[in-house]
Amino acid sequence: MSDVPISMELKEVLSYTGLTSKYIMSLFLLLISLSAILSSVWACPSEESIAPACLCKEFGEGGMLMCKNISSAEDLRPLITAAEPYDMFALTIMQSVLLHIPSALFKNSKYRKIGFLRTQLLSLSESDLAFEGLEDRLEELRATAARYSAHWDWSQLKNHRRLKLIDIDLVEMHALDQEFPPLKSLKLLGISRAEIAVIHPNAFSGLENLEILYLRGNWIAKMSRSMLPNPAKKLATIDLSGNLLNTLPKDMFEGMPNLMEVNLSYNTFTTLRKESFLWPFEHLQALMLTGNELRCDCRMKWIIQTRKPLYFTANCTAPQVLKGLGLSYLTNKVLKFCDSRETLPLNTTMRE
Repeated sequence: MSDVPISMELKEVLSYTGLTSKYIMSLFLLLISLSAILSSVWACPSEESIAPACLCKEFGEGGMLMCKNISSAEDLRPLITAAEPYDMFALTIMQSVLLHIPSALFKNSKYRKIGFLRTQLLSLSESDLAFEGLEDRLEELRATAARYSAHWDWSQLKNHRRLKLIDIDLVEMHALDQEFPPLKSLKLLGISRAEIAVIHPNAFSGLENLEILYLRGNWIAKMSRSMLPNPAKKLATIDLSGNLLNTLPKDMFEGMPNLMEVNLSYNTFTTLRKESFLWPFEHLQALMLTGNELRCDCRMKWIIQTRKPLYFTANCTAPQVLKGLGLSYLTNKVLKFCDSRETLPLNTTMRE
Protein backbone atom coordinates (compact mmCIF):
# COMPACT_ATOMS: atom_id res chain seq x y z
CA MET A 1 0.00 0.00 0.00
CA SER A 2 1.37 3.42 -0.90
CA ASP A 3 1.88 6.00 1.81
CA VAL A 4 -1.39 7.61 2.91
CA PRO A 5 -1.18 10.72 5.13
CA ILE A 6 -2.43 10.11 8.66
CA SER A 7 -4.57 13.22 8.88
CA MET A 8 -6.77 14.97 11.37
CA GLU A 9 -9.66 13.70 9.26
CA LEU A 10 -8.85 10.13 10.26
CA LYS A 11 -8.69 11.13 13.93
CA GLU A 12 -12.10 12.75 13.53
CA VAL A 13 -13.55 9.54 12.12
CA LEU A 14 -12.08 7.46 14.94
CA SER A 15 -13.67 9.73 17.51
CA TYR A 16 -16.93 9.81 15.54
CA THR A 17 -17.23 6.02 15.56
CA GLY A 18 -17.15 5.94 19.35
CA LEU A 19 -13.55 5.02 20.19
CA THR A 20 -12.18 6.54 23.38
CA SER A 21 -9.60 9.34 23.28
CA LYS A 22 -6.99 7.13 24.98
CA TYR A 23 -7.59 4.41 22.43
CA ILE A 24 -7.51 6.96 19.60
CA MET A 25 -4.08 8.22 20.69
CA SER A 26 -2.70 4.70 20.93
CA LEU A 27 -4.06 3.88 17.50
CA PHE A 28 -2.78 7.14 16.06
CA LEU A 29 0.77 6.43 17.27
CA LEU A 30 0.51 2.90 15.99
CA LEU A 31 -0.60 4.13 12.59
CA ILE A 32 2.45 6.34 12.29
CA SER A 33 4.89 3.50 12.86
CA LEU A 34 2.98 0.54 11.44
CA SER A 35 0.72 1.91 8.72
CA ALA A 36 1.64 -0.87 6.33
CA ILE A 37 0.75 -3.57 8.83
CA LEU A 38 -2.57 -1.88 9.69
CA SER A 39 -3.71 -2.36 6.09
CA SER A 40 -3.29 -6.10 6.44
CA VAL A 41 -4.94 -8.21 3.76
CA TRP A 42 -6.66 -10.18 6.52
CA ALA A 43 -8.88 -7.23 7.42
CA CYS A 44 -8.95 -4.92 4.42
CA PRO A 45 -9.41 -5.21 0.67
CA SER A 46 -6.51 -4.20 -1.57
CA GLU A 47 -5.96 -0.52 -2.04
CA GLU A 48 -6.38 -0.91 -5.79
CA SER A 49 -9.93 -2.23 -5.37
CA ILE A 50 -11.16 0.76 -3.34
CA ALA A 51 -8.91 3.70 -4.31
CA PRO A 52 -9.12 6.60 -4.69
CA ALA A 53 -12.53 6.99 -3.02
CA CYS A 54 -11.89 4.83 0.04
CA LEU A 55 -9.27 4.06 2.65
CA CYS A 56 -9.30 0.97 4.84
CA LYS A 57 -7.60 0.58 8.21
CA GLU A 58 -7.48 -2.47 10.43
CA PHE A 59 -8.16 -2.23 14.15
CA GLY A 60 -8.80 -4.72 16.89
CA GLU A 61 -12.45 -5.13 15.94
CA GLY A 62 -11.76 -5.61 12.24
CA GLY A 63 -11.56 -3.30 9.26
CA MET A 64 -12.82 0.27 9.05
CA LEU A 65 -13.74 1.53 5.58
CA MET A 66 -13.76 5.29 5.08
CA CYS A 67 -15.05 6.65 1.76
CA LYS A 68 -15.55 10.21 0.57
CA ASN A 69 -16.76 12.22 -2.41
CA ILE A 70 -19.30 9.58 -3.41
CA SER A 71 -21.85 11.11 -5.76
CA SER A 72 -24.25 8.22 -6.34
CA ALA A 73 -25.35 4.90 -4.95
CA GLU A 74 -23.92 3.17 -8.01
CA ASP A 75 -20.49 4.62 -7.26
CA LEU A 76 -20.74 3.13 -3.77
CA ARG A 77 -21.76 -0.37 -4.84
CA PRO A 78 -18.38 -1.68 -6.17
CA LEU A 79 -16.59 -0.31 -3.12
CA ILE A 80 -18.84 -2.20 -0.72
CA THR A 81 -18.61 -5.31 -2.90
CA ALA A 82 -14.81 -5.19 -2.79
CA ALA A 83 -14.89 -5.32 1.01
CA GLU A 84 -17.46 -8.13 1.33
CA PRO A 85 -14.94 -10.98 1.86
CA TYR A 86 -13.33 -9.16 4.77
CA ASP A 87 -14.24 -8.73 8.43
CA MET A 88 -15.32 -5.08 8.27
CA PHE A 89 -16.79 -3.61 11.45
CA ALA A 90 -17.31 0.06 10.47
CA LEU A 91 -18.18 2.15 7.43
CA THR A 92 -18.01 5.94 7.34
CA ILE A 93 -19.13 7.90 4.28
CA MET A 94 -17.79 11.45 4.22
CA GLN A 95 -18.39 14.56 2.14
CA SER A 96 -20.74 12.77 -0.23
CA VAL A 97 -24.15 13.29 -1.80
CA LEU A 98 -26.56 10.36 -1.94
CA LEU A 99 -30.27 10.21 -2.63
CA HIS A 100 -30.48 6.92 -0.77
CA ILE A 101 -28.61 3.75 0.18
CA PRO A 102 -29.65 0.76 -1.95
CA SER A 103 -31.54 -1.57 0.37
CA ALA A 104 -29.64 -4.70 -0.70
CA LEU A 105 -26.20 -3.08 -0.72
CA PHE A 106 -25.09 -4.81 2.49
CA LYS A 107 -26.56 -8.28 1.83
CA ASN A 108 -23.11 -9.87 2.08
CA SER A 109 -21.48 -7.46 4.53
CA LYS A 110 -20.72 -7.56 8.26
CA TYR A 111 -20.75 -3.91 9.33
CA ARG A 112 -21.67 -3.18 12.94
CA LYS A 113 -21.27 0.59 12.71
CA ILE A 114 -22.32 2.87 9.86
CA GLY A 115 -21.81 6.62 9.86
CA PHE A 116 -22.37 9.59 7.57
CA LEU A 117 -20.10 12.58 8.12
CA ARG A 118 -20.79 15.84 6.28
CA THR A 119 -22.85 13.79 3.83
CA GLN A 120 -26.19 14.61 2.27
CA LEU A 121 -28.43 11.54 2.52
CA LEU A 122 -32.03 12.29 1.62
CA SER A 123 -33.44 8.87 2.57
CA LEU A 124 -32.18 5.67 4.11
CA SER A 125 -33.43 3.38 1.36
CA GLU A 126 -35.37 3.24 -1.88
CA SER A 127 -37.52 0.38 -0.54
CA ASP A 128 -39.45 -0.50 2.61
CA LEU A 129 -36.32 -1.76 4.37
CA ALA A 130 -32.91 -0.22 5.00
CA PHE A 131 -29.55 -1.97 5.37
CA GLU A 132 -30.87 -5.41 4.46
CA GLY A 133 -28.46 -8.15 5.47
CA LEU A 134 -27.37 -6.30 8.61
CA GLU A 135 -30.50 -6.96 10.68
CA ASP A 136 -28.54 -9.06 13.19
CA ARG A 137 -25.27 -7.12 12.90
CA LEU A 138 -25.79 -3.36 12.79
CA GLU A 139 -25.39 -1.81 16.25
CA GLU A 140 -24.75 1.89 15.59
CA LEU A 141 -26.08 4.38 13.06
CA ARG A 142 -24.70 7.92 13.08
CA ALA A 143 -25.05 11.01 10.89
CA THR A 144 -23.34 14.32 11.56
CA ALA A 145 -23.00 17.73 9.95
CA ALA A 146 -25.15 17.50 6.83
CA ARG A 147 -26.53 20.97 6.17
CA TYR A 148 -29.33 19.68 3.97
CA SER A 149 -32.84 18.44 4.60
CA ALA A 150 -33.21 14.71 5.18
CA HIS A 151 -36.51 12.84 5.01
CA TRP A 152 -35.79 9.56 6.73
CA ASP A 153 -38.46 6.92 7.10
CA TRP A 154 -37.67 5.36 10.46
CA SER A 155 -39.93 2.38 9.74
CA GLN A 156 -37.27 1.17 7.30
CA LEU A 157 -35.26 0.09 10.35
CA LYS A 158 -38.04 -2.08 11.76
CA ASN A 159 -36.27 -5.41 11.21
CA HIS A 160 -33.03 -4.45 12.95
CA ARG A 161 -32.63 -6.54 16.06
CA ARG A 162 -29.22 -5.38 17.36
CA LEU A 163 -29.38 -1.63 16.77
CA LYS A 164 -28.33 -0.03 20.07
CA LEU A 165 -27.55 3.55 19.08
CA ILE A 166 -28.95 6.13 16.68
CA ASP A 167 -27.16 9.46 16.87
CA ILE A 168 -28.11 12.30 14.52
CA ASP A 169 -26.50 15.73 14.87
CA LEU A 170 -26.62 18.79 12.61
CA VAL A 171 -28.85 17.15 10.02
CA GLU A 172 -31.91 19.22 9.05
CA MET A 173 -34.98 17.06 9.65
CA HIS A 174 -37.55 19.64 10.81
CA ALA A 175 -40.05 17.04 12.03
CA LEU A 176 -40.34 13.60 13.60
CA ASP A 177 -43.78 12.98 12.22
CA GLN A 178 -43.99 9.21 12.59
CA GLU A 179 -43.58 6.62 15.33
CA PHE A 180 -40.24 4.90 15.60
CA PRO A 181 -40.54 1.15 15.06
CA PRO A 182 -40.40 -0.85 18.32
CA LEU A 183 -36.65 -1.45 18.31
CA LYS A 184 -36.19 -3.52 21.45
CA SER A 185 -32.40 -3.29 21.29
CA LEU A 186 -32.22 0.51 21.07
CA LYS A 187 -30.68 2.08 24.17
CA LEU A 188 -29.55 5.53 23.00
CA LEU A 189 -31.44 7.83 20.65
CA GLY A 190 -30.03 11.25 19.87
CA ILE A 191 -31.48 13.70 17.36
CA SER A 192 -29.79 17.00 18.12
CA ARG A 193 -29.49 20.32 16.30
CA ALA A 194 -31.83 18.99 13.62
CA GLU A 195 -34.31 21.90 13.61
CA ILE A 196 -37.03 19.58 14.94
CA ALA A 197 -40.21 21.57 15.63
CA VAL A 198 -42.87 18.84 15.38
CA ILE A 199 -42.87 15.46 17.13
CA HIS A 200 -45.44 12.73 16.58
CA PRO A 201 -47.62 12.21 19.70
CA ASN A 202 -46.31 8.63 20.03
CA ALA A 203 -42.89 9.11 18.45
CA PHE A 204 -40.76 7.08 20.90
CA SER A 205 -43.48 5.13 22.71
CA GLY A 206 -42.39 1.78 21.27
CA LEU A 207 -38.77 2.06 22.41
CA GLU A 208 -39.33 0.14 25.63
CA ASN A 209 -35.63 -0.37 26.46
CA LEU A 210 -34.49 3.18 25.73
CA GLU A 211 -32.03 4.44 28.35
CA ILE A 212 -30.86 7.79 26.95
CA LEU A 213 -32.81 10.35 24.88
CA TYR A 214 -31.06 13.42 23.47
CA LEU A 215 -33.22 16.01 21.67
CA ARG A 216 -31.07 19.05 22.41
CA GLY A 217 -30.70 22.12 20.26
CA ASN A 218 -33.97 21.81 18.35
CA TRP A 219 -37.12 23.98 18.07
CA ILE A 220 -39.35 21.84 20.28
CA ALA A 221 -42.06 23.87 22.02
CA LYS A 222 -44.24 21.02 23.29
CA MET A 223 -43.65 17.62 24.84
CA SER A 224 -46.26 15.08 25.94
CA ARG A 225 -46.02 11.95 28.06
CA SER A 226 -47.42 9.85 25.21
CA MET A 227 -44.25 10.46 23.18
CA LEU A 228 -42.24 8.18 25.48
CA PRO A 229 -42.64 4.54 26.52
CA ASN A 230 -45.10 3.94 29.33
CA PRO A 231 -43.75 2.59 31.50
CA ALA A 232 -40.24 3.71 30.60
CA LYS A 233 -38.55 1.33 33.00
CA LYS A 234 -34.99 1.81 31.72
CA LEU A 235 -35.01 5.49 30.78
CA ALA A 236 -32.24 7.20 32.79
CA THR A 237 -31.41 10.41 30.92
CA ILE A 238 -33.50 12.98 29.02
CA ASP A 239 -31.79 15.97 27.43
CA LEU A 240 -34.13 18.64 26.03
CA SER A 241 -31.74 21.55 26.44
CA GLY A 242 -31.70 24.35 23.89
CA ASN A 243 -35.34 24.12 22.83
CA LEU A 244 -38.44 26.34 23.16
CA LEU A 245 -40.23 24.65 26.05
CA ASN A 246 -42.01 26.86 28.58
CA THR A 247 -44.06 24.20 30.33
CA LEU A 248 -44.35 20.44 30.76
CA PRO A 249 -47.48 18.35 31.31
CA LYS A 250 -48.07 17.27 34.90
CA ASP A 251 -47.67 13.59 34.01
CA MET A 252 -44.45 14.07 32.04
CA PHE A 253 -42.30 11.94 34.35
CA GLU A 254 -44.82 9.31 35.41
CA GLY A 255 -43.77 5.70 34.93
CA MET A 256 -40.04 6.45 34.82
CA PRO A 257 -38.71 4.67 37.93
CA ASN A 258 -35.04 4.80 36.91
CA LEU A 259 -34.88 8.34 35.56
CA MET A 260 -31.79 10.01 37.01
CA GLU A 261 -30.99 13.08 34.91
CA VAL A 262 -33.05 15.71 33.06
CA ASN A 263 -31.53 18.67 31.24
CA LEU A 264 -33.92 21.53 30.43
CA SER A 265 -31.31 24.27 30.19
CA TYR A 266 -31.75 27.13 27.72
CA ASN A 267 -35.45 26.79 27.11
CA THR A 268 -38.10 29.45 27.76
CA PHE A 269 -39.41 28.50 31.22
CA THR A 270 -40.42 31.49 33.35
CA THR A 271 -41.77 29.45 36.26
CA LEU A 272 -41.71 25.85 37.48
CA ARG A 273 -45.14 24.47 38.23
CA LYS A 274 -45.30 22.19 41.25
CA GLU A 275 -47.57 19.66 39.55
CA SER A 276 -44.98 19.17 36.79
CA PHE A 277 -41.72 19.49 38.71
CA LEU A 278 -42.31 18.06 42.19
CA TRP A 279 -41.43 14.51 41.12
CA PRO A 280 -38.14 15.43 39.35
CA PHE A 281 -37.13 17.63 42.29
CA GLU A 282 -37.64 14.81 44.76
CA HIS A 283 -36.35 11.86 42.74
CA LEU A 284 -33.71 12.92 40.21
CA GLN A 285 -30.00 12.99 40.85
CA ALA A 286 -29.45 15.83 38.37
CA LEU A 287 -31.79 18.55 37.09
CA MET A 288 -30.42 21.35 34.92
CA LEU A 289 -32.41 24.52 34.20
CA THR A 290 -29.61 27.01 33.52
CA GLY A 291 -30.37 29.68 30.94
CA ASN A 292 -34.14 29.94 31.51
CA GLU A 293 -35.76 33.30 32.31
CA LEU A 294 -37.09 32.18 35.68
CA ARG A 295 -39.11 34.70 37.67
CA CYS A 296 -38.75 34.00 41.39
CA ASP A 297 -42.17 35.01 42.66
CA CYS A 298 -44.80 33.37 44.83
CA ARG A 299 -45.37 30.61 42.29
CA MET A 300 -41.92 29.29 43.21
CA LYS A 301 -42.49 29.15 46.97
CA TRP A 302 -43.17 25.42 46.92
CA ILE A 303 -39.48 24.88 46.07
CA ILE A 304 -38.30 26.16 49.48
CA GLN A 305 -39.34 23.08 51.44
CA THR A 306 -38.84 20.60 48.60
CA ARG A 307 -35.90 18.23 48.38
CA LYS A 308 -33.48 19.21 45.59
CA PRO A 309 -31.53 16.89 43.29
CA LEU A 310 -27.91 16.28 44.22
CA TYR A 311 -26.92 18.34 41.16
CA PHE A 312 -29.34 21.20 40.54
CA THR A 313 -28.73 24.32 38.46
CA ALA A 314 -31.31 27.10 38.07
CA ASN A 315 -31.13 30.85 38.70
CA CYS A 316 -33.60 33.67 39.17
CA THR A 317 -33.60 36.30 36.42
CA ALA A 318 -36.39 38.43 37.94
CA PRO A 319 -37.20 40.45 39.92
CA GLN A 320 -33.99 42.42 39.45
CA VAL A 321 -33.03 42.25 43.13
CA LEU A 322 -32.96 38.44 42.96
CA LYS A 323 -31.26 38.18 39.57
CA GLY A 324 -28.56 35.53 39.67
CA LEU A 325 -29.77 33.91 42.89
CA GLY A 326 -29.78 30.13 42.68
CA LEU A 327 -33.16 28.53 43.28
CA SER A 328 -31.53 26.37 45.92
CA TYR A 329 -31.13 29.57 48.01
CA LEU A 330 -34.76 30.66 47.93
CA THR A 331 -36.01 31.08 51.50
CA ASN A 332 -39.13 32.23 53.28
CA LYS A 333 -37.24 35.40 54.14
CA VAL A 334 -36.54 36.16 50.51
CA LEU A 335 -40.15 35.45 49.54
CA LYS A 336 -41.79 36.83 52.69
CA PHE A 337 -43.90 39.17 50.59
CA CYS A 338 -45.90 36.12 49.47
CA ASP A 339 -47.43 35.84 52.96
CA SER A 340 -47.60 39.50 53.89
CA ARG A 341 -48.61 40.75 50.44
CA GLU A 342 -45.79 43.22 50.73
CA THR A 343 -43.83 44.43 47.77
CA LEU A 344 -40.43 42.76 47.48
CA PRO A 345 -38.03 45.23 49.22
CA LEU A 346 -35.14 46.51 47.15
CA ASN A 347 -32.60 45.58 49.80
CA THR A 348 -33.70 41.94 50.11
CA THR A 349 -30.69 39.80 50.92
CA MET A 350 -29.64 37.14 48.41
CA ARG A 351 -28.49 34.70 51.07
CA GLU A 352 -30.02 33.29 54.23
